[in-house]
Amino acid sequence: MTQEATNLLPSAADSAAAGQAPDIDETASAGQTARPRHSHARAAAPTERRPLWDQLFHRQKSTVRIGDVSYLDGAELTRPQEMPARVRAIMFAAMAVAALIGGLFLTKYFDQILNEPIRQQQALQENLTREVSLDLPQIAQLMPENDEDIMTSLSEAGLTLYERTPVGTNPDGGFEVIKLPPDMTVEEAGLMYVKGIDRLAAADAVRLLKGAWTLDVSRKAGTSMRVRYADFDSGSIEAAVQNAMQAEGLENAKVTDSGVDDSGNTYQAGTVKSDGEKYTWRVSVIDLSEVYDISGLPNTAFFVGIRFSA
Repeated sequence: MTQEATNLLPSAADSAAAGQAPDIDETASAGQTARPRHSHARAAAPTERRPLWDQLFHRQKSTVRIGDVSYLDGAELTRPQEMPARVRAIMFAAMAVAALIGGLFLTKYFDQILNEPIRQQQALQENLTREVSLDLPQIAQLMPENDEDIMTSLSEAGLTLYERTPVGTNPDGGFEVIKLPPDMTVEEAGLMYVKGIDRLAAADAVRLLKGAWTLDVSRKAGTSMRVRYADFDSGSIEAAVQNAMQAEGLENAKVTDSGVDDSGNTYQAGTVKSDGEKYTWRVSVIDLSEVYDISGLPNTAFFVGIRFSA
């Protein structure tokens, strides 16, 4: 190389003075191949710890700085087009969790669709066939007693009672009390009554109603006592009427009226004497489905009402 050509090459000092990085390593000795200087300014940049989320999903881009201008490094275009290992691991973990949740949801969904009706039918049959005592009160014997004495006699009989209208709360006198099935607690029954019998499943309604009755005592115009209950055992309306009369000692009582009233009740009515007092009575029966709008109730379930008046 001639002296003139040598003078045309800029020195490292000239490049530094011009604000540009020299193109070759100044420490290269004579006779050695010149090594290009690394073009990434990021290599000399101070280390900055970024949040994990930013590291995973916001990849820092490489730049090349020439003078005061930074350019995106074209090497980014040649990097492998695949997810980082950490991102893949998180993605596969999220997919596994989503698959597990979806499987559990589908299992529960199909169980509700396919198996829940079967379970409800089994529970209904179990509640229909369970042995519970009805223990109907002898209304004719309660007619002469006051409210407090009636409640005392019912409590002493060992019955599980739920007072809907407690004694002493009605200014006209009278009260309302529910005798519960012996295998049900007051708390459990109370929640069902608060929810509403019409909103119960058939199995729960049968469990609540079988072996239960409601006594309503009114003192407004004389004395009137009425017992209401569900009959799941008689099998027919006529049998339900006869069984109710027999339970109250009315099988030999005088019948003065019978038939079907305007509400669809099949009834018998008459008079009876007890302890020297004469009372009028009425026994009426109707399909339970006419009283409670509950799907799945058996068509041999009936609603029975027994009323004594003085």
